[in-house]
Amino acid sequence: MAIINSYPTITPTSSDLVLITDTSTDGNPTKTATISSLQSGLFPSLTAYADNTAAIAGGLITGQTYQTDGTAASPLNVAGIVMIVQ
Repeated sequence: MAIINSYPTITPTSSDLVLITDTSTDGNPTKTATISSLQSGLFPSLTAYADNTAAIAGGLITGQTYQTDGTAASPLNVAGIVMIVQ
């Protein structure tokens, strides 16, 4: 068996592939998925809010995700930070 920490570390690109296991299939369950497809599945078109308070005021509930819009005080004054409503 390969030693996982012996592989080099890289910054993946959207077209890179990762191995996944398809638990809903018989036969060979090993499949691949692109980084891009995983990102879109995990973070589909996140709405932007200034902070947690604004996200709740916008209708999100605990556990939902959003991204910052860059209008909040530091450290949330950067657009695109993925957040989870607390």
